[in-house]
Order: sequence, then C-alpha cells, then structure tokens
Amino acid sequence: MRHTQTRRPTTYFEELSDADRTARLHAMLADRPKTDDVWVFAYGSLIWQPCFAYVERLRATLAGYRRCFSVWTLIARGTPAAPGLALALEEGDGACHGVAYRLAPSDTLAGLEALWAREMLTSIYCPRWLTVTVDARAVTAISFVVEKTNAQYAGALPTAEQAAIIAAAQGKFGSCRDYLANTVAELAVLGIDEPGLTALLQEVDAIAARNASQNAPEP
Repeated sequence: MRHTQTRRPTTYFEELSDADRTARLHAMLADRPKTDDVWVFAYGSLIWQPCFAYVERLRATLAGYRRCFSVWTLIARGTPAAPGLALALEEGDGACHGVAYRLAPSDTLAGLEALWAREMLTSIYCPRWLTVTVDARAVTAISFVVEKTNAQYAGALPTAEQAAIIAAAQGKFGSCRDYLANTVAELAVLGIDEPGLTALLQEVDAIAARNASQNAPEP
C-alpha cells in the first residue's frame, strides 16, 4: 500500500502558562517517592545537554519503553514552514537505554524548575515517576512520557518520511539533523547500540548529499 504523506502542523502549539507549569511541577513533587534522592531519566537531548546540576550520571535502562521520533517541534528544531521531529518516550516492547542523573540535593528545586521550563513548554509530555535500573539496582526517576492524544504527537512515521523531515528542519536551537547526530554520538560513547537511529542518520545525510549535488552549479 502506498504511504500518504503525513499532514504536517503549520501553526504553533499552545504553550503552558507559567502558573500551570509550576502547578504541574508541584503536583509531581507531591507524589515524590519516599527517598532523599531525585533522579531524572534522559533518553534524548538531556543525555548530551542537561540543564541542571547533578552529582551522579550513570547509564540507565527503562524497561517497557522505547525512544521514537514522534513529536513535532516548531520552535527548538523546526518552524511552522518546515516542522522538525523530536524524540519521545513511548510505552512498548523491549527497553530504552539512556542516562540517569541524580540531582544535587541543594539544587533539586532549581534543577527541576529549569527542567520543567525546557521539557514542559507544552503539554506533549507527561512526567512520571518510573523505575529505572542503574548499576544493577533500581531507582525511581522522573521520566517524560509522550501524550499520544496531544496534537503535537506525530505518531509512527515511516523512516523515509522521518529522514526527509529531519533533513529539512532547523529551529531556535539548531538543526534537527544535529539533534539526531548528537544523540547517536553520545549513545555510542555510552556503549549503547541504537541501529535504528544510526540508520536514520545515514538516510538523513544521504538526503543532504543528494540535495547538495542537485543544487551544485554546473561547471
């Protein structure tokens, strides 16, 4: 069956107010597990660009979830004219390998406020306390799971369409291609093999090479 190209968003998504964002953070803290430590599980850009102080950074595994390019980005790595895609954490088979950060106790609230400002610009993510494994032990960490009913959710796009979108998108914080490349590179440093993302990056770069060739001036 022939794939019909996904309808892409053309207007910005509704942002949470500062008051709503703060209320959601305090609701999360009210449900905090009875532990002295606060951990954050990173599966995308937080792996290579955290926005908070931490005292430990360890490779971690979250069972029953997977990392997917299934969220539209119209500001950070895209625009309404050329939307980008961002990684999301979705429930599914297998496990997602990433990084767990233990926040500095003296800076926990400030760190979480910075995290909420970055990850909770809209309501596309639902923060949850989930169990991750670090150093053969279980800890409870804040994990940002995608809200599939949100309009910003792009769904399961074919790899070829993901690559075409990522190759063309650039936003306030850089290109979608670099977002993907940085994630692949840091996962490799951690010894995490993610063949799907590696293949996606190769396809994105192949598109860029073809475009450069087609646009090159004739001799």
